[in-house]
Amino acid sequence: MKYYLGAVCVLIGAWLVYQALTHRRTVVAARARAAAENREQHIHQHLQAMRMGLAPLYVLAILFTGVVLAAIWFVVDQERVFSILDIAGFLLVLMAYAFWMSVRIQYSPIGLDPPRDE
Repeated sequence: MKYYLGAVCVLIGAWLVYQALTHRRTVVAARARAAAENREQHIHQHLQAMRMGLAPLYVLAILFTGVVLAAIWFVVDQERVFSILDIAGFLLVLMAYAFWMSVRIQYSPIGLDPPRDE
């Protein structure tokens, strides 16, 4: 039971990275279609500034939380309940989630047409 959480976390982390890259590819294709049709992505400027300004703070808060929880594990648990793989998997999930969130923030589909089925 000790290594199951770490293995599941590694799988979830890989899935989050895959979803982020798929989302990026979809938005880039939608932006290219919009540019070919001489349309722009319309996003309210205040929301755009807030989104881009708060994104690094959000990502840093997620990563800081993960580092603090890993440090608490190191001090308190020391491999009695969770293994190194479990903690490394947990940190991987947090890093993958931060990457996923930053890609979702940077490549927003707001104002773009939905993807066509081709």
